[in-house]
Amino acid sequence: MEQTRLLMDQKKTIEEQIEAQISILKANSSTMQTPLVDSDGFPRADINIYAVRGARVRIIELRNDLKDVTDAIGKALERIYDSGSQASSDETTQPGTDRTPFAKVDEVAPGSPAKEAVRIRLL
Repeated sequence: MEQTRLLMDQKKTIEEQIEAQISILKANSSTMQTPLVDSDGFPRADINIYAVRGARVRIIELRNDLKDVTDAIGKALERIYDSGSQASSDETTQPGTDRTPFAKVDEVAPGSPAKEAVRIRLL
């Protein structure tokens, strides 16, 4: 449980870092797709290309880290909930594992799906 909390804190930190990098892009009127060169192929003079490129690279790295942490959180939560369900399932029997009869069939109607199932099973 403690590991999950640490992972969630780490996720929050990564998200804050992503927002900080996005603010660098916004300060330069840029996005992840904004071209860094003008129509003639020269670097744009109206943006800090060095800062924009650095922010883009860092955002990509942080997004990869965020994906890894999110996957780790999912696995940790699965372990938590699986261990909780195993404890409760150990106390009770699983459905379908009890082999005591629950009904007695006296007759099967001709042409019914049950009759077809019996016929197929006997083949």
